[in-house]
Amino acid sequence: MNRHDNFLAGTWVGADAYSVNINPSNLGDTIAEYTQGDATHVEAAVAAATAAFPAWATGSIQARSDALDKIGTEILARKEELGTLLAREEGKTRPEGIGEVMRAGQIFKFFAGECLRLAGEVLPSVRPNIGVEITREPVGVVGLITPWNFPIAIPAWKIAPALAFGNCVVLKPADLVPGCAWALAEIISRAALPAGTFNLVMGSGREVGQTLVDSPLVDAISFTGSVGVGRAIGIQCVTQGKKVQLEMGGKNPQVVLDDADLAQAVELSVQSAFYATGLHETLKRRGITHLLFGGVTTEVCVQTSMREANDRGYDCLLLEDCTESYFPAFKAAAVEMIRAQGGIVGWTAPSTALLGALGTH
Repeated sequence: MNRHDNFLAGTWVGADAYSVNINPSNLGDTIAEYTQGDATHVEAAVAAATAAFPAWATGSIQARSDALDKIGTEILARKEELGTLLAREEGKTRPEGIGEVMRAGQIFKFFAGECLRLAGEVLPSVRPNIGVEITREPVGVVGLITPWNFPIAIPAWKIAPALAFGNCVVLKPADLVPGCAWALAEIISRAALPAGTFNLVMGSGREVGQTLVDSPLVDAISFTGSVGVGRAIGIQCVTQGKKVQLEMGGKNPQVVLDDADLAQAVELSVQSAFYATGLHETLKRRGITHLLFGGVTTEVCVQTSMREANDRGYDCLLLEDCTESYFPAFKAAAVEMIRAQGGIVGWTAPSTALLGALGTH
């Protein structure tokens, strides 16, 4: 079986332990094995990024632009291959996987252009013969911790701007989806970046992620993930004086007023709930409807959900079993309607991952 290593200081580095990456919708499909890095890998990556930073931060902006453009071009050229890998690894449909890969490629190409548009400001001073000049400088070594629901787009959103503005990067991807991050790192490794400018450390959040946050040589952390982990990272970064950017969960309500077109509102609501295996940060999580719609909304929602599930090849609808349900009557009615139409109802704990990966053909 193919083994894939971490990328540290321009070199692929293995470890004692590897994890098997399995397709969540076909447990017989093994993708590959990926190294489980540890604290020593993080320390080596951070040291390499620290050493590379002075030259990268003051080097040619044209060289930065060329490197990012090359990365984006290859991602786009391999969209079918990488999109298929994403679908196998994360559980999205293949068209959604290809779409995400295209977005990742476009992000790199956009920031290739931004490298050449670094702006500042010149302002007058209230003091005679004095001018005020404002410029922006790189932060330094940036630790990037990314989630599993967008395994190539979110790393691209974080890596491309960090490199474009002269920072060096240590990427820690979600342990569930190392394949897309490794494929992206392999492309970056051939983009003529100086050794240490970009580093990949795969492994558990408890060890790799925590060591990255703890490191005094890391100047900033960008994290996308759970609220609990994000809060802890935020507190630690503030205590250490690090810059920090957090993107954490959400419970997004969709409001349907009494003057809405009910059929259209339900259609859009269900599309929102099912897109990206139901695990996009901005997808609908709750519905707030006018009392006028009552049970009609329940019936139309269930019918539309059943059709959407069948169109996407799902054998069952997996409902969130909230211990404190705001709408127990809605839940009971929905279950009855699903079963009446021949559907299978599965229950999951609140906020459980892999919702869309169950029961696919």
